[in-house]
Amino acid sequence: MKRLRNLLISAITISSIFIPAEISKAEEKIEIIPLIQSTKGLGGKKISYPRWKQAELRFFKVIIPVGGKTPIHTHPAPMVVYLAQGDLKHTRGENISIFSSKQSFIESNNGEEHFVENIGNEPAIIYVVAASIVGMPTTINK
Repeated sequence: MKRLRNLLISAITISSIFIPAEISKAEEKIEIIPLIQSTKGLGGKKISYPRWKQAELRFFKVIIPVGGKTPIHTHPAPMVVYLAQGDLKHTRGENISIFSSKQSFIESNNGEEHFVENIGNEPAIIYVVAASIVGMPTTINK
């Protein structure tokens, strides 16, 4: 009988340690942190969205190797770009922007031709969300 009582006391003691930890996790608040919001893209052009067509959202992971460079291109759909890792140089004519890990920017669908190159010592990892329409290309190389 003593053995059963000791086992029961041990079980209650152990559960009293772990149950409050689970309850405290449930009491943590969800936090929403705005990262970027704009009506214009990196080049200052306003964002527009085609009407009367089937909308489509796209989410990409892009990996640019060390020294890698995209072709000169434009985007027919607006997009949000987040640089998760690395260092990028974004060139649009004479306008050059440098981005480091954990920074983001917006590309307008009315922006001019540009290219991006990895200027860091590690692969650049980029996450891109494009607000497009079905059938529209994400990038148009020049």
